[in-house]
Amino acid sequence: MANQFPGDFALKEVKLYNIDQTEDYDIKALVQEINLYESVFSSALQATLLIEDIGQNLISTLPIIGQERVEIKISSGSKNYRLNFYLYRIDGRTMSEKSQTYVMNCVSLEGLRNENYRVCERVDGIRAEDLIEEKLKADGFTPKKFEFDETKEPFDIYVPNWRMFDLFQWLCKRSVPLHKKDSVGFLFYETFDGFNFRSIDALFDEPQYPDDSSVYKYYQGNLKSNDKESKFRIMNYSSPKMFDIYDDLRRGAFSHDSIYLDINRRVYRTFRTTADDFWDNSSHLGKMKPYVSGGGDTPTQLLKRSSRTIYRPSALGKFNATITNIIDKVDNATNQSFAKDWVDPVNKNFEKSFYRYYFLEYSQLDIAVPGDLEVRSGNIIKVSIPNTVKSSDGKVKEDTRFSGKYCVTAVRHTILNKSELRTNITLARDSYGGKMLPDVTKSEEQVYQDGTN
Repeated sequence: MANQFPGDFALKEVKLYNIDQTEDYDIKALVQEINLYESVFSSALQATLLIEDIGQNLISTLPIIGQERVEIKISSGSKNYRLNFYLYRIDGRTMSEKSQTYVMNCVSLEGLRNENYRVCERVDGIRAEDLIEEKLKADGFTPKKFEFDETKEPFDIYVPNWRMFDLFQWLCKRSVPLHKKDSVGFLFYETFDGFNFRSIDALFDEPQYPDDSSVYKYYQGNLKSNDKESKFRIMNYSSPKMFDIYDDLRRGAFSHDSIYLDINRRVYRTFRTTADDFWDNSSHLGKMKPYVSGGGDTPTQLLKRSSRTIYRPSALGKFNATITNIIDKVDNATNQSFAKDWVDPVNKNFEKSFYRYYFLEYSQLDIAVPGDLEVRSGNIIKVSIPNTVKSSDGKVKEDTRFSGKYCVTAVRHTILNKSELRTNITLARDSYGGKMLPDVTKSEEQVYQDGTN
């Protein structure tokens, strides 16, 4: 049984073009399954095609050597989609006398171009969104649409021969949104609509998809529902990640020390921060923090003691302090500087984003829904998950821990038998539904390891 409504979906064409684009081959009849992927953590779209080749042996007769273009045309409702991917790998090949099956692994053209587009230059006074747009348009890299949120501060950096997408991801973790000036963190990713450079806070603050009245809800198949409820029905769901305290501690997710090193001056500065220091400065999708705020009086003392030390190279030219002030306040015995105004803003933003990105996927939910090609990575949706414990009146109530708003972090559209569309959505949020946990102790703003504030 198809998950989408009858007549809502059709696979129109699947064509394979040779490398020089002079010939095309209709391979729709050979396609057994297509998977289309997009994710806020992926800079390019991806696709896989399961091929059953009976008596044609396209790999040898065309031949297929990689870099071929695959064009997929789809209609869904009143919309038509024309998607182009480029073949970069074939795997899973099994052969018998006259038939063979294999998987074509494809990526959007920009995913391949990124591998030999390098950036090696000095960047002065340019905001991240302007730099990204400039690089996307340079040398015909892509004609696709670019959507972005504005950042607060420009960058002065030297880019050491990085791939283009590597540079963009570096900027993401250090960019401060104009939308929320005390927060940090962006995502660069591609969807069917084009490329995106979006603030995590701006995404979290957006209206839910497709409108405020629509809720993705799980209920059993024998229950009656109207057309709208059927469209947003959760067919099945799972929670691949709840929490892992060991992993949290090893990564320094609750509290860590950052040591800024100036190799040229042979001085350093140590900061201790906790998740509490930045939590209130950012937008969140749920009310319940994934940890006990303060935490100093709990037996484990997760926020009181640092569980990781991170070393960050810094340069005096980036500090809001003069060289004289820094050198005058260095402890000759340890070479540690006690100048409180020695703060490298780029590294401080990265330190904030350390918590932001770690908790971004702290609570995850995978749901299968009726086929929907309009849902996008980065959308905010609301879900309703039933509580496994029935109430005293015998009715099934909502599980407040898992229900509520989530960010769509990945979407996989599966096309089966050329006529059936299924959509699987990966959801994540940095908090839980339900009531807030009471603070154990009030968090101090920021404590340096030398004991000063």
